[in-house]
Amino acid sequence: MAVGCTSLGSFSSRFTGLVGESPSAYRARDHAHGAPVPACVAKVATRPVRNREAQHPRRA
Repeated sequence: MAVGCTSLGSFSSRFTGLVGESPSAYRARDHAHGAPVPACVAKVATRPVRNREAQHPRRA
């Protein structure tokens, strides 16, 4: 609820769609390799892209 989803199911399906794996699979993975990276940098570098338009800037 704190992240804006109305149920665990809606969070799970949205998370899986954005990240590419279920929340439990993500949580089970080892994340120690990212420990030296500051959280603010990791947040920007790992932010999911939601649509194709966001990946390609508009041409003028």
